[in-house]
Amino acid sequence: MTQVRLLPTVLIAVVGLLCIKVAHLVVYSDFAGGSTAPAQAQEAPAAAPANGGMAAGADNAPALADPASDPSAPSLGDEPPAFVDGMKVDPTQGSRSELAILERLANRRKELDDRAKSIEMREALLKAAEKRLQQRVDELKTIEQSIELATKKRTEEQQQDVNRLVAMYSSMKSKQAAQIFEVMDQEILLDIVKAMKSRKLAAIMGEMKAESASALSAAIANSNSLEQTMQSSSSDQLPQIGN
Repeated sequence: MTQVRLLPTVLIAVVGLLCIKVAHLVVYSDFAGGSTAPAQAQEAPAAAPANGGMAAGADNAPALADPASDPSAPSLGDEPPAFVDGMKVDPTQGSRSELAILERLANRRKELDDRAKSIEMREALLKAAEKRLQQRVDELKTIEQSIELATKKRTEEQQQDVNRLVAMYSSMKSKQAAQIFEVMDQEILLDIVKAMKSRKLAAIMGEMKAESASALSAAIANSNSLEQTMQSSSSDQLPQIGN
């Protein structure tokens, strides 16, 4: 009975030792496989040159970075950033139609700037021409004033001369004055007789010849009518410079 009970115990012990051995072999095989894999990967590139250039290229191909798989790597179709109207525009961030619109807007802005510069230049030329014209008008005004002053002064001098002649002929005897009036220039005579008193003039004309007195009377009448005509047409005179 003792031998029969001992046999199952030995069998159980042997099976247990066998399981332990199998488990130990499995664990050791996994550890050995994991430690030898990196060594094999390191030895593969060293052995590749001995197999030829094509084999080396085939082995090195996986080591190159894939542009499609790397989002940070620039693609061959990407375009560098462009500057449109002083603004940095990245074609990759927008469509080509948007870029074309920006370029047209930039060209339009440049055309407007050129047109504005042309207008400013024309305005400057107009201002310069207006300034020169104003200077010319001022010069003409100065000349006009000087002419008016000279004319006024000349008229006053002539009137003073006429007044002196009137005083002289008024102090003379009527017969003597009549003789002088008959041979005097008619324009000068008219200025003198117009400034004389009517009574003194009548006495002088009474001493003149009939033909001379008649001609003097006609000249006085025509002169008065001419003065009236000039006064009536004074409203039709040309305007003064600057008005």
